[in-house]
Amino acid sequence: MPTYNSIRELTRGLQQGAKLLNDMFIKRKTVPIKYDDAVETLDGDENRLKHLISFGVIVLSGDILELDDTYQRFFEEVLAVNEDINVASVQTYISKLKLGINSFLAADTPARKAQYLREIRHTFKSIENATRRNVVDLKRNVEQTYKQEPNFKIKELRLRDFDEKARLIAELVKQTERVMDEQTIFFANAASDVGLRQTIGEVKEGLHESSHALISISAQIIDYLNRIEYQSKIVKKVRQLKYLKDQLMIEESTDIKSTLGKIDDLWMEKQPKYITRVSLDFLRDNDAALEILRNIRRRLSKKTTIKARLAGRIDEKYLIENKEIGRMFNHAEIMNGFFAQGNDLFSYVWNYDFTMDANEEMRLVLFLQLASQYDAKLKYLPETKTINNIEYPLIFSK
Repeated sequence: MPTYNSIRELTRGLQQGAKLLNDMFIKRKTVPIKYDDAVETLDGDENRLKHLISFGVIVLSGDILELDDTYQRFFEEVLAVNEDINVASVQTYISKLKLGINSFLAADTPARKAQYLREIRHTFKSIENATRRNVVDLKRNVEQTYKQEPNFKIKELRLRDFDEKARLIAELVKQTERVMDEQTIFFANAASDVGLRQTIGEVKEGLHESSHALISISAQIIDYLNRIEYQSKIVKKVRQLKYLKDQLMIEESTDIKSTLGKIDDLWMEKQPKYITRVSLDFLRDNDAALEILRNIRRRLSKKTTIKARLAGRIDEKYLIENKEIGRMFNHAEIMNGFFAQGNDLFSYVWNYDFTMDANEEMRLVLFLQLASQYDAKLKYLPETKTINNIEYPLIFSK
């Protein structure tokens, strides 16, 4: 199988099939992509599809196409939509970190020490990025599973799996911090390296934030599991009541009638409305009553105004149905005929034999509509001609 030998070659190959790759990535978990549909998506260019298959970007299984697992994981990771929490990668980085530190301590030349020091800085940064990415993916997957998974059992199983992964990520964070605390000899020898000190500071801060985020995620998972247990019990009881109701046994087998009779919760009551009436003595003797009277007068005047503006009864003659026939031209049919002959567009429209009466003004308007609507398929010449004092440009098909 051929492989891409450079980033430029890779990006060029992916760009040629970008439309198909985007469609396959969006439908990667829903709709299988068939070979003929993929060729149609690539505008009929089968060679581009064969190129992607030969270079291993797309896997052909029978008549069904799938994204190669490597490229799918790459796209999911870059777009931050992956569902797999890769805990093993962090464990590998920790092993690589210990190996790099031991190699640095055993190196006997400054050049070798500098080489291993760059490798150690890169590994520290990789551990922080991988941990932070795993935490973000874990939080997103926990929320999506709880909100979108309809099956309570599957929802519970997946949340418990995420809880275990959160525990493993927290353990890997502790291992990384333990390495930074225990390797005192290494840090004493490399204390003069400014880049290492900066990297260690950033890694400690990133791991600290990830630890707090993991605590929050674990608490959220526990809350979701408690909700699932509570909701499962309710669903089970509702199903039992539904079964008894369908079998006409609910009143005999349960005390639902007496239980509902005892419920008098306030939220089931209608909301009462209390009206406070103003006394006559207050209206006669208190100056504050003047503002109340003004508001009442303002409301009454508005009601009177609205009532006066009401329209009268609609005359019967306006309720009679009238039909109006409009004339329309089939632009596509006219242009198909135009592309099949060699005359210019204005002459073609001017002499076109319509099935209805079309005067000069209608033909002129139709010419302008066609010239603007199909401009991509027409060729405009600088020459003009005149007919009936109408100067028009010469327009031919490309």
